[in-house]
Amino acid sequence: MKLEKSQKDLLYLLLKQVEETPLTTIQSELHISRRTVYYNVNKLNEFLFGFGISPVNNRRGEGYYLTEDQKKEIREIIQIEQSAYNLTPDERVQYLVCWLMYPKESVFIEDIIFTFDISRNSVFNDLKVMKSAIEKYDLTLEFDLKNGYSIQGQIFGKRALLLYYLKILLKKISYKSIDFLNATEVEDFYARLQRISVNMRNEYDDFNLLAIACVLNIVHFVDERFDFSILELRDLEKTDELRMIDQYFEDLNVHERLYLTIHLLGSKASSVIHIESGQKDIQLFELAQHLVELFERQTLVELSEKNELVNSLYMHFKLSMYYYQLSIQISNILLEAVKVNYESLYQLIKSICESIQDEFPFILTDSEVSYITMHFGGHQRKMRSKYYAPIRVLIVCPSGISTSTLLRKEVEDLYANVSVVAATTANNIYQYDGKVDFIVSTIDLDTNIPWIKVNAILEKEDKSKIASMISMNVETYQLNGENLNGLFSVLRKYVDEEQMENLRRDIYEYFRNGHFVVETKENDQLRLGDILTEENIVQINKNISWQEAINIASEPLLITKSITPEYVQAMIDLVEEHGAYIVLKNKIAIAHAKPEEGANRLNVSLLINRKKICFDENIGIHYLFILSSPNPRSHLQILKDISYWTNEEVNLKILLNSNIDELMNFIKKMYQ
Repeated sequence: MKLEKSQKDLLYLLLKQVEETPLTTIQSELHISRRTVYYNVNKLNEFLFGFGISPVNNRRGEGYYLTEDQKKEIREIIQIEQSAYNLTPDERVQYLVCWLMYPKESVFIEDIIFTFDISRNSVFNDLKVMKSAIEKYDLTLEFDLKNGYSIQGQIFGKRALLLYYLKILLKKISYKSIDFLNATEVEDFYARLQRISVNMRNEYDDFNLLAIACVLNIVHFVDERFDFSILELRDLEKTDELRMIDQYFEDLNVHERLYLTIHLLGSKASSVIHIESGQKDIQLFELAQHLVELFERQTLVELSEKNELVNSLYMHFKLSMYYYQLSIQISNILLEAVKVNYESLYQLIKSICESIQDEFPFILTDSEVSYITMHFGGHQRKMRSKYYAPIRVLIVCPSGISTSTLLRKEVEDLYANVSVVAATTANNIYQYDGKVDFIVSTIDLDTNIPWIKVNAILEKEDKSKIASMISMNVETYQLNGENLNGLFSVLRKYVDEEQMENLRRDIYEYFRNGHFVVETKENDQLRLGDILTEENIVQINKNISWQEAINIASEPLLITKSITPEYVQAMIDLVEEHGAYIVLKNKIAIAHAKPEEGANRLNVSLLINRKKICFDENIGIHYLFILSSPNPRSHLQILKDISYWTNEEVNLKILLNSNIDELMNFIKKMYQ
């Protein structure tokens, strides 16, 4: 028996809860009726019965719940149920790439049909999509009457793609359910890698270690030799990683051990191997500078510690270049979290990167864009308040420089005067004892300093836990020179001093277990369709200069006093100083200036001119947006929405002759 989506949603909801879940909560969370809840509970009980698991518990007046033993059994079932039968077409392609890279047995059409339970036509379509996906890595799909299908090409290219797609696949399906993996052997390799991680003070990401273990299971039986002449082998020989690998992986040949060392270094926080300097170094540094410059021009967002951002991007690009030279494709395990939690910023960074794609000396993947987004996200300036005493926080994050920088920025942005003292690894915590109020960590810790565990990209629950810790914190804020010590100062009046430390410890443990006493709310950003009204759209058919165009397009915002005349002049001055940087693809331009130049409120206007507006003989536009934002970050969603107009699939020619109603319908449909 297979569960339907709504029944799976109910199951996952109950698995997450630590207490009873009332019927009304289930209705609200899953957006279903009372009757549907009863129906889904019955279906869920039938499913559990088939595996010999007791039904969902229901405590009268309190709600439904699962015991810890039930949860453990159910999670084991879920791993088994996540088989290749449930994969989407895209996921099947990822599965096929990993399967056919180093097939241990012959693979024919019939084997693929049986594995995925799909039609012959679907198999051919999947193979066609897969063939296209691997071509940019100089890999080919080959067929042999004796051995069936396999992927052929350079060793490093094959392994790069194998690891890349395995990491994606392992988020969707358990390694135990992947037929071409030997689960016992994977677990053996994984256990060895974890022992190395323990000896190295847990500096590696567990998910990366599992993915590497799966790769070893696939490739260790293949007799491949690599040309490591491009490596600075003397640098690898100095690493603790190679020493540990020599100890725990004696059964691997020297080539595999060197290759494994590189992957471990890539999983380590802040590890950058020496790369030869020269022209390529200069190119990477100039790329980092150009990217920061374009971001500031196009968004007018003030960046904090800009030189530090350029340097961190430069070092990231050096590492990306290093991996690219070895054909090692690095995937960002936080890719989806970045896309969801930093959607506007991610799309803007992607648009800017694609506009200078020729300057990148390596492939610009979605993972690469997400890493760049994380660097930028960690360097947007925020204002502090003079009314609050600093709350000292330590970040422990072994996932890399960009991740810890972004996490630091997220934590500091939660409250006006949260101050992150440092971002460090677990083995350095002792240095900060007595110097911080609490620790925000992405891994479990063994320390007496109060700490909570969060996701690397903060989710709503993580922010609530941090807010709760702050509410309990000593010297949370000051008023008239007096320290107000959070909730602990209130509790101390009613609790014996000798019990106070036990209470404090229990409360911190309560937070670590997913509870909180302060709930944060997410603020939805306005979309372009929310503020671009009929009154703000100007349609003309005139030969005008770009300066006149900015003046005409600004008129609706001047009428509503969203901007001042000085703001209009500032936009013109920026173009005269920097050139036609405001021009995007699809004959679109976005003009805006800094908030302090005269932006009174968030607003946008659009000029559509049937005649081309020329910046020079090679650059012309038909659509000019004017954007006003008094907040340096509130307009990022609007910029992202406008950037959607630059997609080649969006046909804007029809707008040149459309009336105002047709224009508004077009905009409304675009942002539904």
